Amino acid sequence: MLSTPCSQETSDAEIQELFQLMDVNKDQKLAPKELDCILRALGINATEADLIEFIGELPALSEAADKDCVTYDQFAESIKKNMALTSETDSLQVTFNAFDHAGDGFIDGEKLKSVLSNLGLQFQDSDIQGIIQHVGSSGRITFHQFQQFMLNNDDII
Repeated sequence: MLSTPCSQETSDAEIQELFQLMDVNKDQKLAPKELDCILRALGINATEADLIEFIGELPALSEAADKDCVTYDQFAESIKKNMALTSETDSLQVTFNAFDHAGDGFIDGEKLKSVLSNLGLQFQDSDIQGIIQHVGSSGRITFHQFQQFMLNNDDII
């Protein structure tokens, strides 16, 4: 997934202006090379594989649509979706950091039990280890594992 440091205030007009600036041949489509330029302007450094994945994930507007290019509507919808995910990821990072008070990038059983205890929630050590094993691996939880768990469990957040 491509992630962007764009602010939530990035407007439709700004997205459209960037699109028009990068649409070098003015055909109302972005070829992969043009797409790479616009993403870099938004602060997204994408690999060629990222670009191919990005284009492949976009819904085709019609059967005759050029599957190797991106229209403005496809681009704007995807950028807005990525901006929303980035905002959610930022919130999850703050939450993760509350558990990772040592700042080492991991939540282990001791940290999890401490934070839950501070919230007034009491768990047995076996329950804590069960949570760690369900969400993480090797006896601890990374931010990526925490994020995946939180985003894939609608009843959690």
